[in-house]
Amino acid sequence: MGPPPEPGFPAWFDPDRDLVLTPKKLKGLTHPIRLRLLELLQQEGPATATALAARIGRSSGVTSYHLRVLADNGFIVEDTDRGNARDRFWRAPHRSMGFTLRMPDDPGRPENMEATGRYLRIVAEEIYRRIQTGIDLLMSDPGDVAAAPWRLDDWPLRLTAGEARDLGRQIGELASRYRRAPGDPDPRPGTVRAYYQLQLLPDEPPPQEQEQSP
Repeated sequence: MGPPPEPGFPAWFDPDRDLVLTPKKLKGLTHPIRLRLLELLQQEGPATATALAARIGRSSGVTSYHLRVLADNGFIVEDTDRGNARDRFWRAPHRSMGFTLRMPDDPGRPENMEATGRYLRIVAEEIYRRIQTGIDLLMSDPGDVAAAPWRLDDWPLRLTAGEARDLGRQIGELASRYRRAPGDPDPRPGTVRAYYQLQLLPDEPPPQEQEQSP
């Protein structure tokens, strides 16, 4: 076992099994196709470039290029137990990943904010894509919309920094009770894969910045 999770990560996060991303470790990942490919390999298991290309609607040549970049930067490895000389399988050595600016050896600094902002915006675009996919799935069967359990909420709050951290921690602890790792058996009938997405973001500058504004 590695050290306990860094503050802000859920209790299930294990540094030996989950990837901790920091600004210096973003090289090769700040591209929407690469982030999507890595998440698919983490969530759905090993796959070939051809299968992944069909999954994301891209050519196998484009997909192969981005897989090589991911491999060159250590995000994925070849699955030597599968495939043959013609069909190479790739797998993600980590089951999931999380990003932080609070690691002592690689904190957020002005010189790494450009890469950090680019990565976070790609993540936000992926969150938006999932929302649109979820809405499309709901609308595909209008008769079930009223009884569906899914939600899309937006609650305006007023929080101190401490309250925001506490709220995020409590929500993370609750959501983690329902988490299942890829491949985990789940015998419950009616289980479907879903994403719980949380965005807790400021909508105005902190009070001290407001006071300094002309």
